[in-house]
Parts: sequence; C-alpha cells; structure tokens
Amino acid sequence: MECQGQSIDTHSFDHRPYELPIHRTHMRRINHHCDTINRSNLTRRLGWRNADSKRKYHFLRADRLLLAATIVTCLTLSGLSVHYSRTLSMKNNETVNERKKSTDLSAHALNSTSVFIRVNNGTSKSLVTMGKSGKYDNDRVYCMIPFIWNKEIYDVIMQTWGRKCDVINFFSDSIVGGQLEGDKITQTEHGYKPYWEYPQDAFPKNVIFINMTRTWNDCPEERDRRTGQMTKKVCRHIWEKMWRSWVYVQEHHLDKAEWFCKVDYDTFFFPDNLKYFVRDQKNWDPYNEHHYFGHWEAHRLEWREPMIVGATACFSRKTLNAIADVYKNMPMGSKRGERGHCEDRAEASEEVTTSLCLKKHLNIDAEPARDDQLREYITIDKINMVLSWNRKEQGEWWFWKGKPQGAGEEEECCAHRPIGLHKYKKPQEIQMLENQFFGDVKGPDYKRLDARTKRYVDKVRKAMGIGS
Repeated sequence: MECQGQSIDTHSFDHRPYELPIHRTHMRRINHHCDTINRSNLTRRLGWRNADSKRKYHFLRADRLLLAATIVTCLTLSGLSVHYSRTLSMKNNETVNERKKSTDLSAHALNSTSVFIRVNNGTSKSLVTMGKSGKYDNDRVYCMIPFIWNKEIYDVIMQTWGRKCDVINFFSDSIVGGQLEGDKITQTEHGYKPYWEYPQDAFPKNVIFINMTRTWNDCPEERDRRTGQMTKKVCRHIWEKMWRSWVYVQEHHLDKAEWFCKVDYDTFFFPDNLKYFVRDQKNWDPYNEHHYFGHWEAHRLEWREPMIVGATACFSRKTLNAIADVYKNMPMGSKRGERGHCEDRAEASEEVTTSLCLKKHLNIDAEPARDDQLREYITIDKINMVLSWNRKEQGEWWFWKGKPQGAGEEEECCAHRPIGLHKYKKPQEIQMLENQFFGDVKGPDYKRLDARTKRYVDKVRKAMGIGS
C-alpha cells in the first residue's frame, strides 16, 4: 500500500507473516498513520519551500543591502571628493592670493622709492619711502645718460637719483681710458683702448657703448690759460653721441617708457617730479602728442629755433619715435661749420641741432618746463647761484632773452618740485645733493647750506613730502 507516494507495510500493523484481508479497524489505523505521514511529508515539503524562500529572501535582502551599501559608499566617496576638491580649490585660491599678494607687495616695493643717505662709515640708512601713485603707471621715465665711462660717476648716480628712474642706461663712447676730471682728461698708465678689449664683465650691464665715427680722445692738447701747461680736453662729439644713442633707444627700448630724458652726468635729476609735471600739471599724452621740453632758451639769432638747454631734455614716446627716424636719414654734414641744416656734423651743438631737426622735419617746437607761477623746473647752473639771479639788475642777457615778463627770479626762480639741477661735476657733489634733499636735516651736508639755499631746499622737501 502506498500513502502519498510511500509504500506502507501492512504487516507491521498485525505482526503477521502472511497476508490476510485487512480489517476496518486496521484500515482506520492505516489511514490514520497515512494521514500522519502525509501531514509530515507536507510539513517537510512546506519547510523545504519555506527554507528555499527564506534563503532566497535572505539572498535578495543581502543583494539589496549590498546595493544600498554600494550606493551609500559611492555617495560618501563623491561627497568626500567634492569636499577635498573644494578644500584643494580653497588652498589653491589661498596660494594664488598669497602669490598675488606677494607679487603686489613686490610690485609695490619696485614702484616705491627708498631714499638713502650715506653716513660716515660708508653704510646707507633708509629714511623715507616715496611710493609711486598708480596714476603714474603710464608715465614711466627712461633716463639716458651720455658720458665717457667713469666708474665713480656711474656709482654715485646709481646710488642716488638713478635708482628712481624706471629705466636707466649710460651711453658711452667705445674708447675707454684716462681719468675724467670735469672737461679734462688725465691719461692713466693703462692708456686708451676700445671696450671690447676689456674682460666681458668689466662694465655694468646698463652701460651701452656706441660705435662712433669720431672719438672723444682725438682732440689736440691745448695750453691752459691759468697754468700755462698743455692739457688734453675732451672732444665729446656730443651731437653724434646723442643722435646715435636715441636711435639705439628707439630700436631697442621704445616700449620701456613713455617719457625719454637725456640727463647730463653732472645733473641731479628728480624722476618723480618729472612725472608730477607731465601728469599733474600738464596732463600730456605721451602716445598721441608730440612733446619736447626742458629749460627753454632763445637762440642768439632771431631767426633760429628756440631750444632746450642744460641739465635735461625730454621727449614723449611719439616724438622720440619720429625724430629717431629723421636721425637715421640725416646726411653727413659740412666741415665748414654751422649752416642751419639737420645733419651729422663734427662739433655740432646738441641743443641747437636737436631743435633744428625737430622743427624742420616734424614741426615740433621746444616747450618750457615752468610751473603756474613761471618758475623753472630745470636749472642751467647750481641752485645756489640761480637763486641770486635778478632780471632787473642783470639786464636782458641770454638767460632772460625771450622769457615772459614775470618769469621767476631770485628765491622764486625755481619750482618747488624741481626736475633737474645742473653743473655738479664731482661725484661728491651729487651725493651731497642727495643728502640735502632727502637726508637727515641733522646731517653735515644739510647744515652746510647757506640760508637762502636752505630755504629753497626746505620748500622742496615739503612739496615732496620728505620728513626731517
């Protein structure tokens, strides 16, 4: 007998070895037993199914938990990525800001002028810093110094007013040698030789040698009227040096500045005051306007052009660019002397020929550098001398010729923010002026001033904001 697919041994109920017809009681017992077995099998099968369901449920739940964990992990990593990205970005921004701040500070340091005085032990002491205002950013000054190589002069200029130029270059003849003393040369034991025969690092990088057709040391000796001795003077051939230097600047440095000034080596120059003049007083445009300015003087001949003389003469960038092209095409000049032509001529005057070339070729006139009270920004002599000049007492000599009535004289001769003071040929004189205008008022150079010059120096210091 089978019950739910299972075979049932009926003999187990009667314990009989032979087969007999099944009694009803026995059948009930068998059926009861079969039901028990069926229930057991059903329970077992349901248990298997429940176990399978449970296993599937647990696996599904595990999969879902794993998926959820993966999603959470991804979101966490994404959040961390964003966090670190922002952190790195903030750090980078901080770094950029720090670098920018550092750059701004460096630029501020470069755009500020530290004023020094030399004390007895040869050291320098910083007294005041004159910051350059942002309004002067487009008024950079190029200082071009024509000279004959002289280390003492070079050093004192670079230690004083030369540091305040935006660009400064010294233009020298190609022949080097001798000792320059004013306009006289004392030959040294080394003699004269071209600069290229010296070691490569013998001269500073901002000394530019101009190969000229005429040399400064080819003048014959002359007898000194006071001593009666034969002396060798300097043949500066300044005109050739000037025009060749300006051509060099135009071809190599035109983008370095807006205002280009020739500054004589015996001049004490104030670059910051030049910026004040062109921007605050004149408001000139160096890119679109022609300007040629300085100390204005009339030519001794009525029909000749007025000119800029002495200490310094300045061009706007537009003017320099134009006049350099004129210089490149100049003819060789006459050997018979001045004839009123724009030409490369031996012994030609720099001031006269510059104004001539500008007027004849570009129709540019010389402009005076004077303030609203007609006081001069640039002197042609030492300041203590000019402070005593009186037009009424002196009469109309060449200095006063052509100047307007009411032009400054005596203690009101000169602007309180001077651009250039002339005729200081010794290095110690340049250093002395640095100390007087920018140094300690308790120092020996300041105390050396006479009363009239001291009053003028005090006005200048006040106008420039120089403390005591």
